[in-house]
Amino acid sequence: MSIDIRIEQQPPLHALEIARNAPMWKIPKLLGNDFPRIDKHITAKGGNRTGAPYVRYMEIDWQEMRHCGPLRMLWLMMTSKQPMRIGMAVEAPVEGDGEIEAIAIESLTCVRTIHRGPYQKVGDTYNEIVDWAEANDVELADYTMENYINDPTTVAKEDIETLILIPVTNTPVTTEGRAE
Repeated sequence: MSIDIRIEQQPPLHALEIARNAPMWKIPKLLGNDFPRIDKHITAKGGNRTGAPYVRYMEIDWQEMRHCGPLRMLWLMMTSKQPMRIGMAVEAPVEGDGEIEAIAIESLTCVRTIHRGPYQKVGDTYNEIVDWAEANDVELADYTMENYINDPTTVAKEDIETLILIPVTNTPVTTEGRAE
């Protein structure tokens, strides 16, 4: 599979997020509960959503993930808890409340690509990103942001689109946005 991977500057954003720490197998249920909660909060506060709902997966060791065999990956998915921040961007700052935290994310230089297909195959896309980053001397930060562009309940599995953004810790960028 060949995907379009590039470096782009992402604009700053305001968002509301809920911090979670859960095994990967619980994520669909968390998203099913937390996205509507955040959306309802935004509406109640008079705010407006912008962009796709997202999850920031934190504390990622790209090399460990990359060299993890299928059985080890399955074991990690079932047993280890993944720190994450479930969120939605807003046009202007909206006050948080309780678990729902208002945040601002500064402009970031990120590796950007779109994963097309079922969520269960997103690991293949991440492997391509890590290969690309290594080949282009791009250092990845220890977290990723997945923006869920379309609703998996309304499109076929092969048509699901997930925008993946991984901040970089160095900036080897040309004017075209590709790594040097």
